[in-house]
Formats: sequence, structure tokens, C-alpha cells
Amino acid sequence: MPRLAILAAMLLALSAGESLAVSKAVKDGCSGDYASYCSQYKVGTEALKTCMRAHRHTLSDGCVKALGKSSEVTAEDIRTYKREHGK
Repeated sequence: MPRLAILAAMLLALSAGESLAVSKAVKDGCSGDYASYCSQYKVGTEALKTCMRAHRHTLSDGCVKALGKSSEVTAEDIRTYKREHGK
């Protein structure tokens, strides 16, 4: 039950306002990763981006793919991930 409450709060935060907008694909692909690793940070903040970068080794494949297709990571983030994973 607490996990469901966290997910609901996160989804509410994700949908709260245009300045904190993230794509639906990223919401869908990364909600579990956000809840597991970085839920203490507000969506759309540099602190959250830093946290997700720090956890790039443990992010789910779905999250990595969604982030890679979005404008929410930099080209350098993608190159770093590919280099670290031999892709």
C-alpha cells in the first residue's frame, strides 16, 4: 500500500504544471525508477536529473529507452551510457 501511495503522489507531481512537464513515455518508462531511487526530488529539477544520472547503471531498460528518445537527457548522457554499456 505505501508503494501505491508513493506512485500516486509521484504521478500527481509529474502532472502538476507545464514547467515540470515530462513526456508520457518518460512517465510510463521511469515511474518505478523514480520511486525507487529519486522520489525525494521534484520532477523537472536539476537535482532529479543528477540523481537519475547517478543511478544510470540501475535504471530499467524501459526508462533508459524512454529517456534516450526524449529531450530530457543530453547527447552526452546518451554517449556516456552507451560507452559504459559497450553499445
